[in-house]
Amino acid sequence: MTGKLKKPTRRANPPPLLRDEQPLLRILVATSTKRGETLASLAKALGVTYERLSQWRRGEATISRAGRPVLEKAARYLGLPTVLVLALSGGLALHDFVWPAKRTLRERVQLEIERLRQDPLVGAFVPTELEKAGPAVQLFVAFLYHQLSPGDPCNGTNYKWLMALHDAAAGHAEAQAKLGGLNSNATKRTGLF
Repeated sequence: MTGKLKKPTRRANPPPLLRDEQPLLRILVATSTKRGETLASLAKALGVTYERLSQWRRGEATISRAGRPVLEKAARYLGLPTVLVLALSGGLALHDFVWPAKRTLRERVQLEIERLRQDPLVGAFVPTELEKAGPAVQLFVAFLYHQLSPGDPCNGTNYKWLMALHDAAAGHAEAQAKLGGLNSNATKRTGLF
């Protein structure tokens, strides 16, 4: 029997992760795929064995338990700040950034969500399901709203952007000029991103 041996085909995309609980790993694999790299080259870039990477992907181990050097290499690989990679790995959570206070975190989140509901700009768009959402979702929404609120001098710029965009979309010429000013100031400032 003579015949040609079939050349093994190279897999275009790695198989999906078995668990969707490791966002850092999901982003690393997706980035590797976009770059056209193999999982073996990803493992090498992270400084781990291919077997360790496979264990993470199968859910037998978690990347959150990887050492700091691995997470720093992941940050370099993705081009992200290390703190963001730590958050994606599960090493940091949003509640780690909350200042301690007399009220519990749950009480403060509820107050922030109530403030959101009372906001004349976005309050009408708050879904009723937010009340039944898990604590992590509520904290995330409260955090995002806090980033837009005008009450804090550090956050006032974000609120000014939102208001200027709203007014400019409504056709106010003054708001369009203000938006242009905010845009030119933003290019002069340096920020986290």
